[in-house]
Amino acid sequence: MNHKNAFNLKHLYGTKILCALFLIGLLNVLQAQINPKNIDIVRDQWGVPHIFGKTDAETSYGLAWAHAEDDFVTIQQTLMAGKGLLGKKLGKSGAAIDYFVQLIRARALVDEQLNTLNPKFRSVLNGYVEGINAYAKTHPNAVTLSKLFPVNEKDLLTSYVVSLAVMDKVDKVISDLFNNKITENPYSIYGSNAIAISAKKTTNGKTFLAINSHQPLDGPASWYEAHLVSEEGWNILGGLFAGGATVFQGVTPNLAWGHTVNYPDKVDVFKLKMHPTKENYYEFDGQWKPLEVKKVKLGVKILGLPIRVYKKAYWSLYGATVKNDSGFYSVRFAANMGIKAPEQWYFMNKAKNFTEFKKALEMTAITGFNIVYADKYDTIFYVSNGKIPLRNPRYNWVKVLPGNTSKTLWTKFHPFADLPQIINPKSGYLFNMNNAVYNASGGDDNLTPMQLDQTMGYQFKDNNRSIRFQQLIHKLNKVSYDDFKRMKYDITLPDSLYFNMDANKFFRLNPEHYPNIKNYLIELQKWNRTADRESYGATLFKVLYDVASRGAYNEITLENAPKIVEIAQELLLKNFGTIAVKLGTYQVHQRGAVELPVEGLPDVIAATHTQAYKNKERVFAGESHIILVQFDENGPVFETVNAYGSTNNSKRKHYTDQMDLYVNHQLKKMTLNKAEIYKNAESVYHPE
Repeated sequence: MNHKNAFNLKHLYGTKILCALFLIGLLNVLQAQINPKNIDIVRDQWGVPHIFGKTDAETSYGLAWAHAEDDFVTIQQTLMAGKGLLGKKLGKSGAAIDYFVQLIRARALVDEQLNTLNPKFRSVLNGYVEGINAYAKTHPNAVTLSKLFPVNEKDLLTSYVVSLAVMDKVDKVISDLFNNKITENPYSIYGSNAIAISAKKTTNGKTFLAINSHQPLDGPASWYEAHLVSEEGWNILGGLFAGGATVFQGVTPNLAWGHTVNYPDKVDVFKLKMHPTKENYYEFDGQWKPLEVKKVKLGVKILGLPIRVYKKAYWSLYGATVKNDSGFYSVRFAANMGIKAPEQWYFMNKAKNFTEFKKALEMTAITGFNIVYADKYDTIFYVSNGKIPLRNPRYNWVKVLPGNTSKTLWTKFHPFADLPQIINPKSGYLFNMNNAVYNASGGDDNLTPMQLDQTMGYQFKDNNRSIRFQQLIHKLNKVSYDDFKRMKYDITLPDSLYFNMDANKFFRLNPEHYPNIKNYLIELQKWNRTADRESYGATLFKVLYDVASRGAYNEITLENAPKIVEIAQELLLKNFGTIAVKLGTYQVHQRGAVELPVEGLPDVIAATHTQAYKNKERVFAGESHIILVQFDENGPVFETVNAYGSTNNSKRKHYTDQMDLYVNHQLKKMTLNKAEIYKNAESVYHPE
């Protein structure tokens, strides 16, 4: 700037305004503190990013950049949810999510609580935001919605709030209410496995941990593997979702943990008593209260044209409120009452021992998920984690609650000490496979219902995976690492089946009574319950299961079971000309041009969930990111695998190179050792 221009500006704005402009400029410089040259992204032979920064914020910046290289499209969709822009990208389906975000007041919560976050964690959030904005700026052709960038920490935090609400099934509860249905604590066989085995029960004297989440293989809830390292003590390799600024589950030099989905009562529905004549007033403690009504503006893109839609969003003292044919219902849950869940994950990442890890858990900010933990000190631990309300025991919290009294308006949550948890059991092992909290170890180590507040709603269900695992572990006095891997990759169902619908009925049909499906039933009932690729019986069962679970059947009965078998037989004959079809022919693991036969079924330990693909089925969920760890006093030795590869970008090298490992139940050796990582690096570069 020349002196003449400076004089003119001074004359125009005045000295005070010039000083203010200078300070604003200085502030902008100070905010842009991250120097990409301080950050190394080290890609190993599998393309997994190992990110090294001086500070945690720099490492988070590098994570954002590396993940954007590998899956920028999905990250953008996650951030669109945080900014309420999905309707402009996805049309009606996206607008429904945008409405949900406003109905549950996710952004308002972030605005209200932002300054309660730990400053150190906020620096990590802002490092991530700066990294993703920098990537968008330098790759404008990869930006899928022009109004999305730049994003800020509020956008990122809002996406966390929304994601946790969806993981807690709040979206399903609200969707069902709009459709005049009531959801009662939805349970699903989709889930995960986590197993910890103490050194006293292993043959090599090491502590084992299996981190084995069952997630979709694509989309916002699919796993991304990364290694985060800083000179401030951050060192963890594990899995995270698109938009995640930290690892969600993984392994550090001292400890490791895995998550599985749990099913306490996380969502309550209240029926409001409305005023007989006064519109939008409801009764509460003998007084009439006005519903808050907000007209939500939604941007929707239909046939390429931007359209504005307005929809009312209601709010009562209980929270988000839905109007349907039966009246007004409010939905109350923890996910839209706090924003510290990502901060809790950050401090779990940074923990050096069980004491520090437990201190992070005592925040009880993460609204759900079981945690199975192990460390190099041979501590194993299980907790069915959650932000669970303190409820009035006089009410049945499984049903719809009266929404007219403060007696049902809970405002506080159980402390961490109240949650079901077990440490270092005598049996020497802990596990969770989305089953009952009362069945997490051996015999007397387990909790009993009398030890828990029953209003927390922890379920009593077991499933095929949990039953089968117990059958296997009970046969072993000591567990070798090979035993451990065999159990983790087991593909056999128990003799008595524990699906949501009673699939045992198919095995009780007498083939002689049904001539047209006789051969189908004979072959099915000879099946050994193992879902290997060469099995014909596994295919017969798989097709039956698909027909029953995807059809208009609420249950399997002895009356409708023959019809289900007939439909399954017709499908096989239509697509293959025979009912003698190997499982590896019927279902495949597919991405791009790669198509591999794959074993497994829903709810075997190594679970496989499929969807229609050509005339067969392809895997879309189940086994996903896996980490198997062995700890001794020197730290971890571990191996991992992801379902496809390290990237979801089809133009990049490692798009499909882990698929062979995945289908053959193999893993890749990984390390936290910096020198070894640099020595064997495929590439090293700065995020710029």
